[in-house]
Amino acid sequence: MTAMDAQHEQHDTDRRRPHQPLALVNARLVDPASGLDAFGGLLIENGVIADLGMHIMEGSVEGAESLDCGGRTVAPGLIDMMVFCGEPGHEHRETLATASRAAAAGGVTTICCMPNTDPVIDDVALVDFILRRARDTALVHVHPMAAMTRDLKGEEMAEIGLLRDAGAVAFTNGKTSVASARLMRNVLSYANDYGALVVHHLEDDSLTQDGVMNEGEVATRLGLRGIPTAAETIMLERDIRLVELTGARYHAGQISCRASLEVIRAASPRPPRHLRCLRQSSHAE
Repeated sequence: MTAMDAQHEQHDTDRRRPHQPLALVNARLVDPASGLDAFGGLLIENGVIADLGMHIMEGSVEGAESLDCGGRTVAPGLIDMMVFCGEPGHEHRETLATASRAAAAGGVTTICCMPNTDPVIDDVALVDFILRRARDTALVHVHPMAAMTRDLKGEEMAEIGLLRDAGAVAFTNGKTSVASARLMRNVLSYANDYGALVVHHLEDDSLTQDGVMNEGEVATRLGLRGIPTAAETIMLERDIRLVELTGARYHAGQISCRASLEVIRAASPRPPRHLRCLRQSSHAE
């Protein structure tokens, strides 16, 4: 379904009678939470899912408008945990309004904004700004991530507690890693005290240099400067040890090599119960 199709269907929906039920029929229903994966229909009444199953077909619900999904998938909205939005500072590139429209067109109903903005989201006022702008202009749920260090420089810890209370859902250093193990430990300790999630980009800057993808045969054939997988695994192994030490909730922002998966697998039986990761294919070998 294209964005234009979605707009036309939205206009059709707007023309329905107020509170008229809508039946989505001939759809593949997927709900990971309950393990559902079957064909059928879904009934929406007053903006709430009222019923679903194989018994919901065109004309089966009196007074409801039917929309034939043509076998398309109907599932809970997706969540994009790492959205680099241009607002504030680069509104000419993207705003929360345009980013939310793009997300909605792709089935994403919740986005988490990274703090790589101008100015950086490392202040309570900026967290509040994102929340207010999202409330007034966004079509989907928007949650701001705050910087774990001042101005994302990796030198001084940001005000974790105040930013958390203001509405930041997680803390990250954006596209850069915190080189100092002492500082990273402090961030994880404070985050644990406030029940906050830490999302960390895994990359040892001293090893990456000007690399653009993982070292290997493909990088050599393309004539591109490679990055050793150790640049990622070194940071990951360090962070896992610090998570064991602090008990903090931790999310590895990008995983791009098999060696990192082996590190995570080896750590699974150990104390870090709150360890999560996100696979990234853009740099993968």
